[in-house]
Amino acid sequence: MARTHSVKHLDNILVRLNKAGKILNLPDWLMETLCSFKLVWQSGLEVKMDDGKLRRFEACRVWHRSPFVDQPHKGGDRWHPNVSVEVMKPHSMEMSWKIWLAGIEMGGAKGGIAVDPETLSLGEQKRLTEASVDERDERNILGPRRDVPAPDVGTNSQIMHWVRQRYAHRHRVREDGPFAGVVTGKPVGYGFDGIEGRTEATGFGVMHVLDRVMSEHWMPYPRISTPRLAVMGFGNVGSHIVQRAAQRQYPVIAVSDKNGGVYASGGLDLQQLFAYYKENRTFSDFKGGDRITNDELLVLQDIDVLFPAALEHVLTKANAARVGAKIIGEGANSPTTFEADKIFEDRGIIVIPDICANAGGVIVSFFEWARNMNVRDERVPCGEKDAVLSAMEAIMSKSTAEMCANAEKYKTSLRNAALVTALGRVAPLFVAKHTA
Repeated sequence: MARTHSVKHLDNILVRLNKAGKILNLPDWLMETLCSFKLVWQSGLEVKMDDGKLRRFEACRVWHRSPFVDQPHKGGDRWHPNVSVEVMKPHSMEMSWKIWLAGIEMGGAKGGIAVDPETLSLGEQKRLTEASVDERDERNILGPRRDVPAPDVGTNSQIMHWVRQRYAHRHRVREDGPFAGVVTGKPVGYGFDGIEGRTEATGFGVMHVLDRVMSEHWMPYPRISTPRLAVMGFGNVGSHIVQRAAQRQYPVIAVSDKNGGVYASGGLDLQQLFAYYKENRTFSDFKGGDRITNDELLVLQDIDVLFPAALEHVLTKANAARVGAKIIGEGANSPTTFEADKIFEDRGIIVIPDICANAGGVIVSFFEWARNMNVRDERVPCGEKDAVLSAMEAIMSKSTAEMCANAEKYKTSLRNAALVTALGRVAPLFVAKHTA
């Protein structure tokens, strides 16, 4: 099942890549390069459990091909039972598109460990983290100038802190180095070297891009001053989309988590909603609206904007014809299949693609890495949360404007325009590498 899903995901990515490559008239050899990987690593990890027994875990890491040979690869480390090389390959490619669209000179990466972290104690999680660091460091595929992981599904700032500690422990006796730069998404505070704003970045960035897209002159709909929103997913991304919507005074009609959600045609009371969810971690008995399933949320007819901010491939050919939103903002990675994209294009529904919409997290992670490494870059802010989020929005405004300009220039979708913009940045670098 997981393998079938991963093959489908990769197929979707390659179809979109080929479509953008044709617009740019990229040569065959370059298209083959863009479909390839610089590193595909997998290994078993033996870890002692609390009961004294050894347990084996499968780990992997994939680097997509990048023209930035003197810069590291960047991408999340995922702990989930379905983690495998096949699953990580398309994710690493998407990470490249996202980084390049934002103008960050790195390569995309993705990896993780096939495990449900909820089945492990904190001590077991720490030992598993250390085993992963040891194995990757022995293979020379981890380091602030080689590969910089970040939190992903099933991982968090605590695990990133353990990565940094273990890497520093292994290297301090051999060489001096900016050990903090080995990971991003670290805790904030003295001695932890994380960055304020990283938690809010992805969700707030999604809302910023929505505002920018709605203000572009080519938008086929009249300006919607107070769009009605529905958000699928109430994790870090979805909850911060809702928080930003509350600050904008945009009515949120429906929200959900993995167990379903709540709907109110007149708009939810968001202050009550947050308070209830903080205490109960569910919407089941929330009295401020009617119960709704995730499938029902996706096809609501009385909304302007739909934010799928949880799972992959939730918008498919099975439900795309029934989606009522005028705009879809992809808070999650790859929530829309290629077949659904075609239906949305035919129906005139605007899809703000993930590589643009949810890039706020990796942009702020880049800021964190640059600070840790003392990299001079005028885009990297010196201040704290407000300055960080403002600098993030500046980068996202630029990439969104370029995406929209290419959509107009080539008379194509925002997704295709985003990929054209990203590939247009790096294609000359690949060419120069082989013609110098």
